[in-house]
Amino acid sequence: MSGTVGELFGGSGRRIRDVVWGDVPIDRAVRTLLETEAMARLKGISQLGFTTQAFPRARHSRFDHAIGVYHLTRLTLKRITDSGAYLEDREVQGALAAALLLDAGRYPYPQSIEGIALPSILSRKELSRNLIEETEVAKVLRNEWDLEPHNVYRLVSRGGPLPRGLTPTEHLIRDILFGSLSVDMLDGLIRDAQAASLPYGIVKVEPLIEHLRIVGQDNRALMAVDEEGVGSLQSLVFSRYLLHYNVYGHHALRIPTVMFLRAVQDALQTEAVDPFALSEKDDAGAFIMVQDSAEAGSSTAALTKRLAERRPYYRALELDERHPSYASLMRLRDDASWRRRVEEAWSRYLTRYRKGVAGPFDILIDLPETEALTTGLRVIRRYPLPGERNPVTWQHVSGMTEDDMIRYHAPLRRIRVATASDTLATSVRRHAEELFTIAEEVG
Repeated sequence: MSGTVGELFGGSGRRIRDVVWGDVPIDRAVRTLLETEAMARLKGISQLGFTTQAFPRARHSRFDHAIGVYHLTRLTLKRITDSGAYLEDREVQGALAAALLLDAGRYPYPQSIEGIALPSILSRKELSRNLIEETEVAKVLRNEWDLEPHNVYRLVSRGGPLPRGLTPTEHLIRDILFGSLSVDMLDGLIRDAQAASLPYGIVKVEPLIEHLRIVGQDNRALMAVDEEGVGSLQSLVFSRYLLHYNVYGHHALRIPTVMFLRAVQDALQTEAVDPFALSEKDDAGAFIMVQDSAEAGSSTAALTKRLAERRPYYRALELDERHPSYASLMRLRDDASWRRRVEEAWSRYLTRYRKGVAGPFDILIDLPETEALTTGLRVIRRYPLPGERNPVTWQHVSGMTEDDMIRYHAPLRRIRVATASDTLATSVRRHAEELFTIAEEVG
């Protein structure tokens, strides 16, 4: 590799200008990886998908996000080594390469396509492995970074069990990337809030990183934060909640997302689109591929036409996990065909009994992600309270119990029902309880 660890931590004279973090130092190895086809594709994949319809300035890409994740990983590793922890050059190099490649195995419009639960859809894990181990990325990692591609893949692999035989340092790097602090989440939070011009995404990252410490627990190296960094941690927790509620859950993002999901799903199930070919496209290429594959009069043709004309469906219903029918509807998330059967059954019921007029794809169900918004970063109290032992959990510091956190996050995981017309939305609202009963009966 052309640079030493010290150069990666700021000694290199080369810089890349980032709109959020300013000048980010890079060296030849980083630049070569950024110039691969896999990384160039990320320039055409929006970080927030269809959100530009509500937040026109939010046009930043997954490539921009990769630069941010790399930068925050670099700062975190520097803090760890400055605190006295020993990391080998190869371990630092592997962490930085993984940070850049964290999103490289994503589908275009990932909020839509990765939400399709079909056997034909390759997982993000499979796409990442193929990209890192079997494309030009593998050659760059070997020749420019002096890294074994499979070892980098082990750091970014998500979904399913952990890779076997992870070293303590590999556990720590994975924790940095998407664990208790998650530089992936941290850059996304700040970048998305800034692009959407929202005032509550302001988190002071430098103080949070400056107060990081490494503690040993159960033969593992864990990240913790000094009590002086709790203010920044609290800001992060509440800013994340507000961004999820006001941006990631905004109907102007979610409704076009579920429309494109159904359009792609139907194209895949009719084998009009090849999932692997789809995975190699950026957003624009994927949209054109799906649109061109559609037969006249099909759901895919109708939905992509409305999306191209910016005529999204209407909001009919929203409910969260406090609603009695929430759990039965969430079961549909694991089976795309099942969800479509319920959508079609609802349409048939309203039409047959003259309670509304609906075609087979005029009612769509948008189901939220099930991943919990945990706060796993632990705190080192200067003066532990009676009965406490450092490090303590964030719940100890905030005074919120696990049940409090569940109730607090409930509004973020909203199920949304969207319809092709405002009149149909009224019908769905009027007959909601009947439709929920039908959903439980459809197998």
